[in-house]
Amino acid sequence: MYSQKQLQFRRWENALPRSLKDDRGEFKGAALSDTQLADFARTVVRAPYLVRITSVAIRTTENPVTVVNKHRAVILKGIRDGTRGYSELGRVGLARTYDEFGNWLQNLSYSQFVKILLLGECVSRAMVNSVGHSISGGYDQDELPRMRFLIDRDFIKQPRHDVFWHEVLRNQLYWHSMRDPIPMLKEWEKKGHPFLEMYTRDDGARDWNKLFWKNCTFAFSHEHFEIRIADIVGTIMYRFLNNHGCTDAYDLLRPCFARDGSISQVVLNDFDLERCQYDHIPNPWGAAQTGSP
Repeated sequence: MYSQKQLQFRRWENALPRSLKDDRGEFKGAALSDTQLADFARTVVRAPYLVRITSVAIRTTENPVTVVNKHRAVILKGIRDGTRGYSELGRVGLARTYDEFGNWLQNLSYSQFVKILLLGECVSRAMVNSVGHSISGGYDQDELPRMRFLIDRDFIKQPRHDVFWHEVLRNQLYWHSMRDPIPMLKEWEKKGHPFLEMYTRDDGARDWNKLFWKNCTFAFSHEHFEIRIADIVGTIMYRFLNNHGCTDAYDLLRPCFARDGSISQVVLNDFDLERCQYDHIPNPWGAAQTGSP
């Protein structure tokens, strides 16, 4: 299926005018017409086998700066608490890293911080959707152990910030698993399953670190066709939702939306930060939680 999708995408790219390529030799969605994007949706996304889409969106009008900064403040409390915990344990290197991590998160702009939250939410949902879809499709044995996450390197470029973002992702996965657990079949526990075996420690606990540290990476779009597919899908959705364009392409994408066929909207709840009681025990930034999302 993977090689077939790659072939479909390359055929579509090769049919485009070379003059539309950017400086790196890529066809960016912004340079393509609505007709070309509709052809992409028809011959790549909808062609067998379907590309399943996990879509997450956020409206800045529903998430004002004041509310977003409250959520940032709560996260920073957890990180600072983790810094103190590592210091008390004598783990000076980790304490220093977490201190730097907190400073980085605090200094992010509104748009950067929201983008990070949105990306983590998308990755968390995509994993649940991918496992569920592979089970319903009956190809979980072969496909799930090969699960990978590729993200455009234009998002985060510095290696140090890559480490920080993975820590944010680990925290998001921790809380996301509480409200939307990864689907597992009971027979996997009884008979064994390569996906579980890959991410189960000797003590029987789940450990997704290999997936979200080693197999969740930032990569260059010109080297990975999967990232280019995601970029063009994003272009179609942006034009339709913001400019009422790409109607044909968007209609073709609709059946490919995962789960209930809708776009998940992220809306951060408002609260009184001064009255917020911080619980130090379930702190995924702390030393007791490190190593398992």
